[in-house]
Amino acid sequence: MAKVQLEHRHVILGEPLAFDLVDQHGRVWLKYGYVIKSEGQLDRLIDRGVFFEEIIDESQRQQREKENVSVFLGVSELADEFQQLFDRKQINYGEVLRVAELIQELCELDGDAALANIQLYRNGRYSLRHSFLTALLTEMLLRHLERPREVRSHALAGALTMNIGMLELQDLLYQQNVPLTLEQKRDIIAHPQMAVEALDKQGIDHPVWLEVVEHHHEMIDGSGYPKRPPMNVLSVESQAVSMADRFCAMISERKYRPGTLSNLAAQNLLSRQAATIAPALANAFRKEVGNYPPGTLVALANGEVAVVIRRLLNPEHPLMRSLRSPSGIRYAEPPKRIASGPVFAIKEAVDVQVIKDCDWASLWPRVELEESKDGEAGAA
Repeated sequence: MAKVQLEHRHVILGEPLAFDLVDQHGRVWLKYGYVIKSEGQLDRLIDRGVFFEEIIDESQRQQREKENVSVFLGVSELADEFQQLFDRKQINYGEVLRVAELIQELCELDGDAALANIQLYRNGRYSLRHSFLTALLTEMLLRHLERPREVRSHALAGALTMNIGMLELQDLLYQQNVPLTLEQKRDIIAHPQMAVEALDKQGIDHPVWLEVVEHHHEMIDGSGYPKRPPMNVLSVESQAVSMADRFCAMISERKYRPGTLSNLAAQNLLSRQAATIAPALANAFRKEVGNYPPGTLVALANGEVAVVIRRLLNPEHPLMRSLRSPSGIRYAEPPKRIASGPVFAIKEAVDVQVIKDCDWASLWPRVELEESKDGEAGAA
């Protein structure tokens, strides 16, 4: 059957798609059953010229659902869903915990594709995006430290809600290029306790969840705010959230400036801020993130521009896919490179805006769900 180019009349917003959406090369963009919720998202798909072939019957749908999933897209879509929770007047915090558990599942399927979103996902409100990405990185760190799954899920819920006492202020500061006012400073210092009180009113009483929210700006060297407790008071979970929070804040852009490159942010944390980070947590960061985590754009010695897609045993030699040739031409099928040897060595990290309009999800293969249950994703 001939491909049909998508038009507005083919989609009902808020209802599941009755077909797969594919690009001109046949690569799947959105699968049967995905819900397009906004006119803007539909407009972007139509502008890109996506197609569908046929309506899939129930037996075909069930078979396709068993086959594979795009973890990169799954994380992006989950981040969108998380932000939509805060569009409601009354937030269901049980749904926040569900988001935390889904983050865990996606990280287990493919930790590299999940991590890539920390640098490549840029949708929606900064405040909510930041909390979501902090939770994602927290999961990777705590899994490396072999913390129990249930403990991790509540730590992630804490990361997702750590800033509910200052969401509007955080979005304002995203655009503000002048010094903080005295009132803003006071609100920032007070926001952990305000968040704890808001959660308490909603019946949240899990100790890990509340402890993470209360202490996510406090450090083992006694620095931070608001209470500066002794080192032995801070749990591994709150320390992991604190480290993830700082890293994600450093690499994120602001309205008035680009984010810090990932390798420079990592060096800042592990050298200048080393006294604030426990050695075991610092080691977990080196193993799970390193200087060039997945999603990092890099310039290679041969003049190509590539994106890191996999962490390998040597953190300085990740697997990459080259997006642009030395002459500046975009590769139709990005070739794989390993950052070793004089030709493909990483010269420097570059800002993500160097490459525009890239189908990032296509760079990470879909994961077969049944096979993924046998082990956890991570460095090769």
